Amino acid sequence: MGFLAKLFNAVPSEERKGLHLDWKTAHWMVSKADSFPAFLRALADLAPAESILYIEGGGEPSSRLDDFLYARSVPEQAHLAMGTIWPRPTVYHLPATRENLFDFAEIAEACGTITPAIHLHLYQGGRVLLQWYDAFFLPFFIAKEIPEEEVRKFCETLSLKYEVEEGIK
Repeated sequence: MGFLAKLFNAVPSEERKGLHLDWKTAHWMVSKADSFPAFLRALADLAPAESILYIEGGGEPSSRLDDFLYARSVPEQAHLAMGTIWPRPTVYHLPATRENLFDFAEIAEACGTITPAIHLHLYQGGRVLLQWYDAFFLPFFIAKEIPEEEVRKFCETLSLKYEVEEGIK
């Protein structure tokens, strides 16, 4: 790591490499969501068993929210490509269980937290299933391996639009 990266607590390029959505294959592009708590509750029905919600950065979390994420998170199961260069973000790997997602939604709602994550991904094993850089500002992407019927229900719950985006050849 270079001197300036150390001085300014930046994330070195090696750490910014990792798993990401496979852009060579088709995937679902989904319009941005507006409500974080509603997104988490809907995600509880979309997230496959044993999947992990990767939470990177965000605003100033309340101590209650930070305490919750720290207590419920597990060690990194797979290294995802970090989206933040500076300053070094706080990262959590939260098992995407219905209980965790609903509790997270409730705490975020109670704390009035609009965006407790700047980058948000869902992964399972070595695959990224949902990728959302600049969460709540841009559309997000869902792997095509998630069936359209499930994506449709998820999007209807949140009043979002979705479409298939072909992979880059």
